[in-house]
Amino acid sequence: MKYEKMIKDILGAIGGKENIESAAHCMTRLRLTLKDDSKVEEETIKNIDGVMGLVNNGQQTQIVIGPNVANVYKEFIEMTGLAEEASIDENIDDLKKDLKNKKGNLMTSFFETIAGIFNPIVPALAGAGLVRAVLTIAVVCGLDNSSNTYYVINTIANGVFTFLPFLLAASAAKQFKMNQYVALTICAAMMSSNWAALLAEGTTTFSFLAIPFTVVNYASSVLPMVFAIWFASIIEKYVDKIIPGALKIILVPCLVMLIATPIALITIGPIATWVGNQLAVVVTLLFEKGGVFAGIIYGGIYSSMVVLGIHHGMVPVLVQGITTQGFNYISPTSGAANMGQAGAAFGVWLKAKNSKMKAIAGSAAISAITGVTEPAIYGVNFKYKKPFLAASIGGAVGGGFASFFALKAYAMGGPSFLNFAMFMGDDPMNMWLVMIGFAIAFIIAAVLTVVMGFEEN
Repeated sequence: MKYEKMIKDILGAIGGKENIESAAHCMTRLRLTLKDDSKVEEETIKNIDGVMGLVNNGQQTQIVIGPNVANVYKEFIEMTGLAEEASIDENIDDLKKDLKNKKGNLMTSFFETIAGIFNPIVPALAGAGLVRAVLTIAVVCGLDNSSNTYYVINTIANGVFTFLPFLLAASAAKQFKMNQYVALTICAAMMSSNWAALLAEGTTTFSFLAIPFTVVNYASSVLPMVFAIWFASIIEKYVDKIIPGALKIILVPCLVMLIATPIALITIGPIATWVGNQLAVVVTLLFEKGGVFAGIIYGGIYSSMVVLGIHHGMVPVLVQGITTQGFNYISPTSGAANMGQAGAAFGVWLKAKNSKMKAIAGSAAISAITGVTEPAIYGVNFKYKKPFLAASIGGAVGGGFASFFALKAYAMGGPSFLNFAMFMGDDPMNMWLVMIGFAIAFIIAAVLTVVMGFEEN
């Protein structure tokens, strides 16, 4: 086994495999839920060859491995005999009970829940955004935008946004532990063409049991379906408790649909639609009216938001902006913060004398350039403090540049040099200016890291 020694060293530093309740992994971290956290030897783990860092949030011991974590995880499972779990973005389900019982973690639970709902659908949104970018390039290269070929590709690119509520319904149902097919049925009722037909006729209000409500077209909506499924999951749990076993398969779905759907149509949907629209408007105004200062502040604090885990709270805002306006102002700024982390890690690589640290910093810098910043943040910059400050300054300057020129992102994805296509829109200069902003953040962070230095030990 390629990683046998590393895994043995990790096991020795966490109290052995008998101290592990479960093991999972995300994009860069080996996530261990332990029976007794007091047995963890943090400094020993940090010094193991191949380990970039350690994050202990009180519920999990998360060992930062980097892009090779999937391979390490496979061997880890083989050596320990633990049950293999699917790759995750956040291990929420096993921790939710603990989060609620720990001081200060209610907010953490909220952001983890948002991440659990939105992160699984991001690849679909990012993929559709790339298709849209490819279509834009094709038009520039001569593709007729009135041709059948353009029509088909455009339909592929926009389909996921039109029917986004279905993706959210499935993801939210899984997160709230509700029957996914019942959730999709509720979504189908709210997305029915009947409501679009009424709106086309000029009907904006309707009634149910003499209760009036606003007719809304939920295509491309974000928040309404999330809150509707959350409410339906509560109804399902309550109904499931009172219905006898033999009747559950018929009566529980029936009652959930009849109770949750009308309430969602009458109250939850219209209110959530209004809130979502206002949220997108407020964020847009902040960047349009705040100018360079909005970018400086957001670019400067974004990396700290990542460390605290609250950056997940911005995902609904990003999705809402893309679906309602076709763009958002946030991604170019958060991308500058990411490139600041890459630059700081690169600065550590230039300055470090320890060969192991050079290898870790170099790998982390490359990973951050592609949009995966965790190894740079946890394994290098945050560990040495001054590089993290340098990265934040670089992110602030790059973010200020982005907001000064009102740069936009037209698709979802991890903002980075590699994912340049998400910044391609009507203005061909937008993408090039975003790349310049990224370069500014990278260079400033790298230079400041070298100038300020850091204590390797």
